Amino acid sequence: MTGSITLILPAVILVSGAFLVYLLSRALRLGNRAEALLTAFVLAGSLTSLLVLFVQLPGLVGEPGIAFGLETAGGVIYQPNAVGIFVLILSAAITLLVTIYSAEYLKHDPRYQLYYPLLLLTQAGLFGIFMSRDLFNLFLLTELTTVAASALIAFRFHQEIAIKAGFKYLLMSSLGTMIMLLGVYFVYRSTGDLRLVALLDAPDRFTRIGAACFLVGFSLKAGVVPLHTWVPDVYGHAPSAVSGLLAGVMSKSMLLILPMICLRLGMSHVELGVFLMVFGCGNMVLGSVRMLGQSLLRRFLSFSSIAQTGYLMFGLGIGFYYELAEAYSAGMFLFLVIALMKSLAFLSAGIYEFQTGTQEIHRLIGAGRKMRWTGLAFSTALASLAGIPLLAGFTGKWLIFSAALRTGDLFAGICLAIFLVSTVIGLAGYLPLLVKQYLPGNVEKPSGSGSASSERVSLWMLMPALLLALLIFGIGIYPTPWIGLVDTVMNWMAFV
Repeated sequence: MTGSITLILPAVILVSGAFLVYLLSRALRLGNRAEALLTAFVLAGSLTSLLVLFVQLPGLVGEPGIAFGLETAGGVIYQPNAVGIFVLILSAAITLLVTIYSAEYLKHDPRYQLYYPLLLLTQAGLFGIFMSRDLFNLFLLTELTTVAASALIAFRFHQEIAIKAGFKYLLMSSLGTMIMLLGVYFVYRSTGDLRLVALLDAPDRFTRIGAACFLVGFSLKAGVVPLHTWVPDVYGHAPSAVSGLLAGVMSKSMLLILPMICLRLGMSHVELGVFLMVFGCGNMVLGSVRMLGQSLLRRFLSFSSIAQTGYLMFGLGIGFYYELAEAYSAGMFLFLVIALMKSLAFLSAGIYEFQTGTQEIHRLIGAGRKMRWTGLAFSTALASLAGIPLLAGFTGKWLIFSAALRTGDLFAGICLAIFLVSTVIGLAGYLPLLVKQYLPGNVEKPSGSGSASSERVSLWMLMPALLLALLIFGIGIYPTPWIGLVDTVMNWMAFV
């Protein structure tokens, strides 16, 4: 073994914590809230260790030899990188909020003992994806994340639609990992080595095929059009807390691992940039158009998530195609903003569904008048997604817009026009939904619904949502420190 254990301490805490939480919950018969608090402590420990790594990053990235694992053939190497640490900190923070939210959200679910360990294992798998420098190990950890996430999606197994959603995600994501395994074969056939530590000196057609396999595999997991068909069913029928985590962080982060692999295997910056910009336009248009007229709240948010994926792809694509540092930073900032907005939107939608027993939009007219704090949080998410000024979503889109204008190129101009049209179409979806919350009238409850709650909204659910709303307001009003943080990460980062 080489390197310090502190490099993999976050993953050690998550994996050991998952088993510890499950064993203690069974042995001590812990209630849902007690297990949620225990899980929150584990996540807080992992988040703290990630923050320590973040502080140490300038020295770590300056020494490429710093790693943990076995250097010999067949060994597994974990190496810290700026983008990975940034993504993992954001993911751990949002998962911590989701855990606190779930302390009340899961009070009617008897199988909560399995839920929290699965959350921790999903985070551990994400850590491995970003930190592993071995392609086969990366494949295995991607599959770990897939299996754990599938179980979370199908958590409410007594609902047939939840089982179908979990199975669909498992099937589609496993197809993506199988394509990546084919890429592993091509890379090994060409190089005889699966370590991903530097640019290949002489990439050939086999390594380029391998890069294409990873591109397709991770694109499927990110919901890139036309590989997006699983998104509405999964986000629409998984528990709302899980949908928020998947839509906010997990799926979007797959776009950030792409450059670390594809560029090292022989794909050029221009090729990757063209892919992201062209297919990003497809996501923007399809997501914005399809979310119009949706009758179910979380299905509406699912198509919105497809459009947000397109905006992120557009920003990153500009950075790669034109090798423009400002566009890299804009894309990373937008990733941060999307994570907050989508998590808040799904958590707020979950509160509405928890309190009323429905996610049918026409039955939620007036919900914001009855649940004022929830209405404020959901309105913040919708307005920010729509790009209303003084909110984080506007700042993120403005940075992408500015980066595209800076290129002065026709290709970027065409994509920018699609970006603007998609944003206008999105307004036609977000603003009516925002207004409907406050129209006069009582919230309608579906007949025979036994899941509706007439109680006041619990602080366990409300506080995470309000904290996310506060962050969105704060970033929108005073984005400078956050932009500076992203720029710092960019200065430490090397995509290749």
